[in-house]
Amino acid sequence: MREKINDLLSKENYAFDKDKWKSIENVPFSYNAGTIQLLNKIKKNMGMAKGIYIFSDSNERILYIGKGAPIYNRIRRHFAKLKKTSPEEEAAFPANDAPRSISIYWVEIEQPETREVVEHMLCYTLNPEYKKWYAT
Repeated sequence: MREKINDLLSKENYAFDKDKWKSIENVPFSYNAGTIQLLNKIKKNMGMAKGIYIFSDSNERILYIGKGAPIYNRIRRHFAKLKKTSPEEEAAFPANDAPRSISIYWVEIEQPETREVVEHMLCYTLNPEYKKWYAT
């Protein structure tokens, strides 16, 4: 059984292959005059890739795991939420607890079903700080 699992995890393009993940590190997580330039930089690096993304803070604490098709559009919406925060959103991600900078990691996954499964598996194993559901 262990050999089958190792074979599965070592397949090319599989989402748990660390060489397939890309990143942008130390991104200021705020909405200000430089946000548009920052989003343009993210879009340039990310393109219109579909897949899974992870936000982590400077202490490498996993904050959030999500999926997007394309990922960039989903990340752009996270930044837009910083501009207008509802009481519900503030309760989920309080401003005084918000990290000053984050790192964004992503892996391209084309198939929607695979993205869904991988997102759930990563949430289950990494237990992100901010997620609407937790697998316990």
